[in-house]
Amino acid sequence: MVVGIFDLGSNSFIALVLDGKEDVFEDVRVVKTAFYLKDGILKDCERFKEVFDSMKERVRAYTENIHVFGTAIFREARNGRECFELIKGGLPGRVLSGKEEALYSYLSVLWDEELKVKDPIVLDLGGGSLEVIRGEKDYLSLPFGTRKVLDLIEGNTVDEVVEGIVEALPGWKGKAVGIGGTFVTLASSILGRWSIKEVHGKVLTREIIEKLIFQYSRMSTDEIESLPYVPRGRGATLFPGSVVTLALSIKYGEIVVSRRGYRYGLGWEIERRRRNGVPGGI
Repeated sequence: MVVGIFDLGSNSFIALVLDGKEDVFEDVRVVKTAFYLKDGILKDCERFKEVFDSMKERVRAYTENIHVFGTAIFREARNGRECFELIKGGLPGRVLSGKEEALYSYLSVLWDEELKVKDPIVLDLGGGSLEVIRGEKDYLSLPFGTRKVLDLIEGNTVDEVVEGIVEALPGWKGKAVGIGGTFVTLASSILGRWSIKEVHGKVLTREIIEKLIFQYSRMSTDEIESLPYVPRGRGATLFPGSVVTLALSIKYGEIVVSRRGYRYGLGWEIERRRRNGVPGGI
């Protein structure tokens, strides 16, 4: 069965089309919804709907079976659910709880036949939060998303921010796997170009991350975004994202990069339920 999954987040909207376990189409639009959050209210929801509608038409070339899910930004904003409903229209879907988002992120790694990682510690870094996940029940949501760490860096040294993140991280054992645009972009630096599929399974070491932080700390947002492996719209969040990644590498060692995320876990779960004859949606 072909299914379309929309991931509406703090930094980007992502459309994914799956045929069984195979991804046949993916579209990423940097929208920076978090920058439109003023006094707890999301502004310009109509513009976000226009972006979504243009993406939806591309997905409909593959399937009418489309599901839409929202994450932290729509949980945080006072009008988040109202804005989300406006964007998705009459399509099935909902704003996920933090626990649900963590579960499906974990399943996207556990069920990944390419990575084949046993006992993963899944690190899901977004704009609003950092989720640290071990197993289907243990997860911790921390306020170290890229846009929040950007604010921390303005009032503290990088070393102080890193130390604070390391202290807040749980001391779990396992193989660290990073999910999210920051990890994909940092891994693309190894290739020297943006290639979302080629970075799947690449490894980020502490040495690599420290070199990148040294480089980014001396560059403007526009200069970072001009690098050949940095997608448009990532320049402002890559430096704070690399600071979080350094803290994670100190705590857990090298980080395996996954280009996937909770949208894959959701899509695979929808297909699993269909095969097993489980009624109802997610």
